[in-house]
Amino acid sequence: MSTNFSAAADAILDGVVTSNPRIPGVVAMVTDRHRNIYEGAAGKRRLDQPSDMTTDSVFAIFSTTKAITGTAVLQLVEEGKLDLDAPARTYAPDIGKLQVIEGFDDKGEPRLRPPKRDITTRMLMVHSAGLSYDFINHTYNRLAQEKGQPSVITASKASLMTPLLFDPGERWEYGTNMDWCGQIVEAITGRRLGEVFKTRIFEPLGIWTRRSISSMRCAASLPASTPATPTVRSRRWISNCRPSPKSTWAATGFTGPSATTCASSGCG
Repeated sequence: MSTNFSAAADAILDGVVTSNPRIPGVVAMVTDRHRNIYEGAAGKRRLDQPSDMTTDSVFAIFSTTKAITGTAVLQLVEEGKLDLDAPARTYAPDIGKLQVIEGFDDKGEPRLRPPKRDITTRMLMVHSAGLSYDFINHTYNRLAQEKGQPSVITASKASLMTPLLFDPGERWEYGTNMDWCGQIVEAITGRRLGEVFKTRIFEPLGIWTRRSISSMRCAASLPASTPATPTVRSRRWISNCRPSPKSTWAATGFTGPSATTCASSGCG
């Protein structure tokens, strides 16, 4: 990578952390199939602490883990173990229990009916199954507030057992679709989703540093001077953090409850 490009990229990062409005901190990298050809960081890791952002700062990647679950799904398709257009209940029977909600009656009870068609894994992959999140959808939020429907942030299987907002395949809605894909991957492989990520995706790619939720919290409190491993640049192994009792792994963060999936954090 040319010196001119590196200088120009550094200037862009510096600009976004000093402009008005600005962001607190940023990390950017450019890579090809062989190596990272640019690595840069600017700003602070936290607004309330003096530590600078570095290229090996630890982040929770939240819904970015949907892409990792999608990779696991497509691997199974390539192996002939998963049919994207078969009913998803073939692999995860509980998804067949979900009904369509058509509002609430005069007593505030949800009005439910069976869906017109089965949900397929393809619908889940493109967010057209009828699912949403309680923090972005009024109906789901009402079910949480009035009927005790667990929020997806509980990372529980119960949080996935929500009614459908519309018949599967009829429109797009962002929600717990990929969480259900995680359930399908677990059902087919007979393994926890985190283990599938580890052995089928991370290890073949040489990504060996993973974080549980608790060690992510611990890592956030460490000074920027904490040494990185010599063998894996831009990854910091936190040896003095106790792991979460429920392993919720991801490449550089964790599989957040709104991502992929409570299946990897001990739903049950």
